[in-house]
Amino acid sequence: MLKRTAHMVVTLGLTAATVAATGSVAAAAEHGDNSVVRTDKGAVRGTATGPVRAFRGIPYAAAPTGDRRWTPPAPAARWSGVRDATRPGSACPQTGSVRPAGPRSSNEDCLYLNVTTPRTPAAEPRAVMVYLHGGDHTDGSGAMHGAQQLAARGDVIVVTVNYRLSALGYLAHPALEARGESGNYGFLDQQAALRWVRRNAAAFGGDPDNVTLFGQSAGAHSTCAHMVAPSSAGLFDRVVLQSGACLGGSDTRERANALKQGVKAARKIDERIKAAEERDDWRSAGPEHLVYGFGQSPYPYGPVYGGTLLPRTPQEAFATGQYNKVPVLQGINRHEGRAGAYAAEMGKKGATGDPEAVLDQADYRARLEQEFGPRKAVAIAARYPVGAYDGSPALALGAVLTDADQARRTVDTGRTLARGVRTYTYEFADHETPWYADAATYPKPSFPMGATHTFELPYLFELTEFDPLTEPQQALSDAMIRIWSNFARTGKAPWKPTTTASPNAQSLASGPDGVHPVDFAKDHQYDFWKSLD
Repeated sequence: MLKRTAHMVVTLGLTAATVAATGSVAAAAEHGDNSVVRTDKGAVRGTATGPVRAFRGIPYAAAPTGDRRWTPPAPAARWSGVRDATRPGSACPQTGSVRPAGPRSSNEDCLYLNVTTPRTPAAEPRAVMVYLHGGDHTDGSGAMHGAQQLAARGDVIVVTVNYRLSALGYLAHPALEARGESGNYGFLDQQAALRWVRRNAAAFGGDPDNVTLFGQSAGAHSTCAHMVAPSSAGLFDRVVLQSGACLGGSDTRERANALKQGVKAARKIDERIKAAEERDDWRSAGPEHLVYGFGQSPYPYGPVYGGTLLPRTPQEAFATGQYNKVPVLQGINRHEGRAGAYAAEMGKKGATGDPEAVLDQADYRARLEQEFGPRKAVAIAARYPVGAYDGSPALALGAVLTDADQARRTVDTGRTLARGVRTYTYEFADHETPWYADAATYPKPSFPMGATHTFELPYLFELTEFDPLTEPQQALSDAMIRIWSNFARTGKAPWKPTTTASPNAQSLASGPDGVHPVDFAKDHQYDFWKSLD
């Protein structure tokens, strides 16, 4: 009976220690106010609205300011009384150039997280889902992703996290090596947030022994790094990778090369600082001079492999079995590469000054040669003729970029992981997806975007940057939330696991197509791309 009573207290968002406490927290419990929760650093008051409770702007580490810039995260300070948790903390310094857009910020006091929980008590502790946002490791914030639907309809607890970005989070440089493994401060922030979740999940009604780490794009690449980091062992129990397969690609940074690139990046940073502040001290300059937006950074940012923190790349770790073995749900969007075609078309409009400009055959061929070299470009153009894509060079380019990168990596990752852990593969394939609400800033292209990069996010989160879902899209959203949340609870998806022979992928679409099996490797011409090696 005592165990049952204690558990009921936890599901109300109040720990046993809180019940014994005096003051405002105890008074809140007495009046049935479950918008107050005591964390390990102090009490927080969130909001209880509709079916969820939301706690925003909870510090999980000390502000990485002053002497703490470019150091591992330090513990957050304790506070007295009840801390207001009704507004998100500041986003980490960024330009705000990635869609869905993170807010422009120059505030380094940014290591905050947000917790969204169902409002009603549960018979058992709920599964916890910790989300790492995308944004090329240069933009984004946890608060961008409203988690009300995922928490309420999925009956899970959702935690969204800020972490240091751009040079402040991922600059590798010899001068910083003595302060910890440089290039990985954003990754260390994520570890600190996961440790916070382990310590505090029960206070919010969650199960600290059932934590799913999931992320999209850069967040998925970070999640891959946690799978191979020895010090991340035990911090999560399942993994979801959205548009960020672990193997292949050019975004795995190894330490020796990252340090060389970091020296070059520091020189560029010096130039910016000297022009703005007439000095060249990049270690104490304003953070606005240290951050770059998507496509602007001196080199790709992200976790750095090599050293004690990340001693092995995912390729090395998976090949040797030296990784954190947990169930995996991984997948991509069917038309990922149309985002690249969109950028190319918008770039042509800007370069020519012609708002009606579209990609033509010459643009398509030039891009193939740029990406793959003249010899391979001939074979790719023959395999992906424009005539097979409604005569649209942009759609042909989108298919090439999807299949060459994301789809191939997803097959390789699934086959490799299937040797050691239960793995499921999906493809988000809705052909009619919401467009950006600000169509004046982000005009629609001459071709359908379909299920391009990031366009699955409105189906899982509330994102004001997108138009509302239609009724069929909302039905798909419900299905995806069921899949994601059930996987968080059980480590299983409602279709066959991936094997070394087949992805056994499931297509996720609205309308008459619905959720159904798909021949993922064939549809994305996997064997052709392997033949080009």
